Amino acid sequence: MMELLRSEAVCHKLEGRLVIVGVSGGPDSVALWHLLCHAAPRLGMRLHLAHVDHGWRPQDARREADICTSLAQSAGAGYSIVHLPRPDRRSEEAAREARLSVLQRLASGLGAAAVALAHHEDDQAETVVMQLLRGSARAAGMPSWRPPFWRPLLRVPKERLLGVCRSANLAYTIDPTNLSDQNLRSRVRRGVLPLLRQENPRVAATLARNAGLRAEDDALLQSQARALVEDLRHVPGGIDVRPLASVPAPLARRALRMLLARRGVEAPMERVADMLSALQAGRRLSPARDLMLEGGILWWGAPKPDAVALQDGMRVRYGDLWLGIGNPPKDAVSAKIPKGVVTVRGRMPGDRLQTTAGTRKLQDLLVDEKVARRLRDLIPIFMIDGVPFWLPGQPWPLPAASTFASERVWTAWAAPAQVVTSVWSVLK
Repeated sequence: MMELLRSEAVCHKLEGRLVIVGVSGGPDSVALWHLLCHAAPRLGMRLHLAHVDHGWRPQDARREADICTSLAQSAGAGYSIVHLPRPDRRSEEAAREARLSVLQRLASGLGAAAVALAHHEDDQAETVVMQLLRGSARAAGMPSWRPPFWRPLLRVPKERLLGVCRSANLAYTIDPTNLSDQNLRSRVRRGVLPLLRQENPRVAATLARNAGLRAEDDALLQSQARALVEDLRHVPGGIDVRPLASVPAPLARRALRMLLARRGVEAPMERVADMLSALQAGRRLSPARDLMLEGGILWWGAPKPDAVALQDGMRVRYGDLWLGIGNPPKDAVSAKIPKGVVTVRGRMPGDRLQTTAGTRKLQDLLVDEKVARRLRDLIPIFMIDGVPFWLPGQPWPLPAASTFASERVWTAWAAPAQVVTSVWSVLK
């Protein structure tokens, strides 16, 4: 185990760095602390013990905190003992998130390179079974390294850690909730895995090893999916995901899931698979609130900018565009407009636009051009004396501004041109 810890530390470039060790007071984390204390001098690694009390068991909290304090003081290491307020209700998931949040903030505050956690082979096997039960297509278990969190013992069975505690005569506590069937992990530990061991006595090692292989496969696919996502074309209020319809499904699903996660949506794989199916079939689908897959675009929309007045030589930010009057920049579309009171605003009901073919409802013009519903309200309209005159990049001819005297003509522009063009071409 010592060599495993050293090789893991070298792999993650932790030599000479500060590492926080999460210690609950149970045998697993006590053993991890003991092992790291022996490995640290050779690596030049500095350790800081961190204990987080969830407030669930006040009767046991003092004993656990005392054990952790004694471990740190005996090693001459720094330590932090954090007591969280008692929660309104007990939730394993909420407790885990609270603990990790505290440890992450502590690592940031102390400038630590990693937070070492004592999850072991049996924990990994339980996690894989739980993921399968919940319908995860990945079932890759817990990552051994996801900065700042470091789990160096995922290939070590729990029995060996208990052996470390016994041989070193280390004091530890037993969390009584681990003996209860009130949460899924305990039920898997006490009910499911014993049945599986009847078929394969080394089922924990098998599941943990397979999880490691799946994690390696998944890391490769994730990196390829990330490259696909970075190459996708952004449009005002969304992103063009049509290229994903023609890539292998495992990559497309990961890319779509990545896009949803960037919008704050953690979607199960079933929903992502439905999304890919809709994309390939050209169906309209709402994968989550405020998101819409339509015409090969994943739309999330954007707030409709307020109306703004423009003067000669002035430019303003409007949504994804810069708009102005005067000399246009190189990357812009422009038009000649008659001088007057110029206001830029979004579309409003009843707007009509003068074209060379006559006056038409703006709504009808946008529908004819197949401009996506979510884009219609984002297109800026240049108003002259309160009358709609020009939409940047509009495909229908403008009324001839040349009929006005040259001293009565301005140049209106919008940039960047790529954004303007995408408004009109994205669904074509």
